Amino acid sequence: MADTIYRFLDSDGALKTLVAGKFRVGLISIFNDPFEWKLGFRGIPTPEEKERADHFHSKQLRALESRMRVLCFSGSFSPPVLWSIYAEKHRGVAFEVKHPWPVDTLQEMTYFPERPVLDFDRLHEIRDETTHAQYHLKLINGLMRNKSPGFFFEQEYRLQIGLESCQHRDGHDEWRLPDKSLKRVILGFSCPLDEKVVRKLLDMNGFTETEVVKAKMCQETYSIIV
Repeated sequence: MADTIYRFLDSDGALKTLVAGKFRVGLISIFNDPFEWKLGFRGIPTPEEKERADHFHSKQLRALESRMRVLCFSGSFSPPVLWSIYAEKHRGVAFEVKHPWPVDTLQEMTYFPERPVLDFDRLHEIRDETTHAQYHLKLINGLMRNKSPGFFFEQEYRLQIGLESCQHRDGHDEWRLPDKSLKRVILGFSCPLDEKVVRKLLDMNGFTETEVVKAKMCQETYSIIV
C-alpha cells in the first residue's frame, strides 16, 4: 500500500480545486472504463437467475452510489504518461496527499486479464448459504478492485468517501481533505498557474503547510522529478 498518493488534474480543474479548497468526487457509473462494475457470465442460468444477473450491475451500483463517492489517485507522480493523459500534457497539477487512511477506505487496484465471472454451473453446486454468500462477496471484491492490465500504468488507488462527508454544490459533490494531509502541490513543467496565486489560495483555505513546487524532466531517466 502506497504511503503517499497523487491526484492529477488539468490546470482548470486544479484551479477550481484550489479556489474551493475541496476536491470534486466522482461516481463509478461515469468512470472511463466500460468494464467498471460489470460481471462476466458463464454457464446456463435459469430464467430467474438470468433476470437477476441482468440487474446485478445496476442494483449493486445504485446501492454503492447511494452511500459513497470515489476519488482516484496514483501511487506515483514520476511517470510522464500520467501527466500526459491526466494532467493536460504537463500543463496540469499533481496534488500529493499523505494520510493514515483506514484499511477499508483506500483500495489499491489490481490488474488481471480475467474478469470477475459469475459461473451459474458453479452456483448450482453450492448448497449452503454461507458458501453462497462468500462466492458473491468474492465477485463483489473483484468488481471493486480489479481492472484490465492495460490500466497498470495508472498505479491506481481509490479512496472511498461517505456521502455524509461530501458537500453538494452546483450539481457536484465536493470533499475536503483531512487537515495537514495535502503535502505538496506539484505544478507541471508547462503549467500556466502562477505559483504565488497557488500559494495564496492554499493559505486562504487553511493549507498553510502545503508546499508548492514545480515539476521538471529528469536528465538521466524518463521520469518527472521536482
